[in-house]
Amino acid sequence: MADDRDPASAAPPETSWADYYQHTLGRELRPPFVRGIRVLQEAGVRPAQAIEVGFGDGEETLALLAAGWRVLAIDASPEAAEVLRPRVPAELADRLEIRSAPVEDAELPHFDLLYAGYTLPFLAPETFDRFWAQALDRANPGGYLIVNLFGTHDTWAGRPDMRFHERAQVERLVDGLDIVVLDETEEDGPSFLGPKHWHVFEVIIRKQAES
Repeated sequence: MADDRDPASAAPPETSWADYYQHTLGRELRPPFVRGIRVLQEAGVRPAQAIEVGFGDGEETLALLAAGWRVLAIDASPEAAEVLRPRVPAELADRLEIRSAPVEDAELPHFDLLYAGYTLPFLAPETFDRFWAQALDRANPGGYLIVNLFGTHDTWAGRPDMRFHERAQVERLVDGLDIVVLDETEEDGPSFLGPKHWHVFEVIIRKQAES
C-alpha cells in the first residue's frame, strides 16, 4: 500500500491513474481528515454541504457520504470518477456530485466543510492564490477547511508548478479565521515516487460565524 501521505498527483508517469487509484483502494483514512472530522463532531457540526478537492481513490468522499454529508467531489482525472462511482452505495448516490475538472476551473458552491488532502500544493502559485480566495469566500459562516500545505524544506520545493509556504505565509493565509489546528512537521519518509523529505502543514480552520 502506498504511504498515506502520498498525493494522487504524484503518481509516477509510467503508472496510469486507474492503476494508481486501484493500488490505494482500501487504505486507511488519512489522519488529518480523521482529526478534522473529530473536531467537527466535538463541535456539534451537523452534516451539510462538503467539498473534497482532489478526491483520488475516494476513501474520504465515501466516509463523508456515510456520515450524512452532501458531497461535491472534484478531481482533474476522469479515472478518479471511474473508480469512485461504482463504490458509492445506491442509497447515498443522490448526495454525491462528481466533477472531473482541474481545481483551477472549479466553481465552488457555498460549503460547510472543504477537505483537500495533499492536493493544494500541486497548484501553481497564482492558481493556488485564486483558489484560496475563492474557498474563503464560499465558506459559509462557521464553515471549516481541512487542508495540507507543503513547506519550503520539502524535497519538491522549488518546482515552479507547485506552491510551497514558509510558516509566516501560512499564518497570513489563515489570518482572521479561527485556527483549530496549525501543525508543522518535517520528516524523511516514503512516497510513491521513492524516499523524500516531507515538510507539511496540517491546517484546520473555521470561518467565523456572523454575530
